[in-house]
Amino acid sequence: MATREEWMAEIAQKIRQSSSVYSDEPILFTADHMKNYLPARCREMRKLAFQGGRRNLTSAEIFYKQGKFMEDFEDDCPYDGEFVRYFPTYESMSDRQLRGYFTWRAQVRRGDVRKTSLSFAYVYIYELLNGIGAADPEDGFRKLCAFREAYQKIDLQINRYLDVWLRDYVISCDLDPSYLADVADLEFDRALTVLRGWREADDDALFDAVCELSTYQIARSRYCRQAPQKTKAVLCQTIRRLSEYCEKHRKYTLTEGFFGRLFTTPYTMFYSAIVMQKPQRDRTYTVSELCSYTCRDGKWSCTRVWGKHGKNPDLGAVVRAADALLRESDGFPYPLKTDAIPKYLRRIILDAVEDVRAEEQKRASREVRIDLSKLQGIRDAAEVTRERLIVDEEPEPEPEIAAEPEPDENDLGLDAAEAAVLRGLLLRQDVGDILRGSGRMLSVVADAINEKCFDRFGDTVLVMDGEMPQILEDYEDELKEMLL
Repeated sequence: MATREEWMAEIAQKIRQSSSVYSDEPILFTADHMKNYLPARCREMRKLAFQGGRRNLTSAEIFYKQGKFMEDFEDDCPYDGEFVRYFPTYESMSDRQLRGYFTWRAQVRRGDVRKTSLSFAYVYIYELLNGIGAADPEDGFRKLCAFREAYQKIDLQINRYLDVWLRDYVISCDLDPSYLADVADLEFDRALTVLRGWREADDDALFDAVCELSTYQIARSRYCRQAPQKTKAVLCQTIRRLSEYCEKHRKYTLTEGFFGRLFTTPYTMFYSAIVMQKPQRDRTYTVSELCSYTCRDGKWSCTRVWGKHGKNPDLGAVVRAADALLRESDGFPYPLKTDAIPKYLRRIILDAVEDVRAEEQKRASREVRIDLSKLQGIRDAAEVTRERLIVDEEPEPEPEIAAEPEPDENDLGLDAAEAAVLRGLLLRQDVGDILRGSGRMLSVVADAINEKCFDRFGDTVLVMDGEMPQILEDYEDELKEMLL
């Protein structure tokens, strides 16, 4: 049986021997033949894996050579099957998958990003990380971010590694640190830097840092909204006293206990990606005060806080305790439970409360001196001004005073309409009928319920599902006990 090459040679020979008069001929390639056909460029690419002896090349080196060879290649043979591989490369694709990938890639480069096998998406990312299909590192970064933005709308799994690889790309290419704004957790580092330097930080900076790092959002607390300055002063005093306590009585600082210590460890760039490592000059790349990467003799190390990143529940417990004891000391009508506060922390917070209260009293008792000799002159000037301003006018009608919401007996501070809506939701009733005639919108009532319940639960209890609010399952049983 003749090979495809022999068959093609025979056809070419017949064409050369034919006359210059052309007529209709049968199709030489059927659809099935076209599916199994592999373009010559792809066949040449396959051979690159064996140049110089396959064992002398790593998979990343083979991928880079093949990728640069196929950098501008396009195909038109869509593939609807699945391609699933750990560490996918061109070599792990069948001929049909290979053609399907280059067809899909051509569409992506034209801005038409469609869902495909996740392994195809990773091959495209590997190409850009290797500089394949990019004019320069800046262009590669922009294309990586554009692909992430488009494909995460199709499949969020793409972000599992891509955010880390983008950071590594910026560092290894020595791009300006401004490129890290969207791919590194810089807000966390800034806030933690302030918390670590609590002795030098003013109250505004320290309070903002705690809010950034705490799971308990005290800025949304009812008490904080009523007394923001006092809350800020007590919380900052608490953080400073607790930091001093940890330094005296613990083997670690407050931030080390909550978030971990600063360590330097070996670091692998583009871990779990197929990227050919290129020679790197010795240097240190600073991401933030708490994060830097150093290259020495081609090997990377990373200095950073190795521990819990993001909003911290332990710090959140401290912030919530401060809110609870502030309410308790002021006799606030909406208390928070305080049973689980350790004795040492309770003492620290109450001392902070007393210090802030004493400072307030000191400011209030400062003597105000008035020059009584000037009072008569002020009275005379006011009398002249009053006479000039008197004119005959019709008395203005008194404004209408909105009726106060009807009260309801419950522990959450809900008025009658709010309590009725919450009871209706618990009983699976149509709350639209409950509000009809009250003149209040359902979304406004739902927001009021969430605001008042936040002090009790430290969280919202209602979420909007379309136009109708739904009760979060975690709080449904407790709400039933309180309202039904």
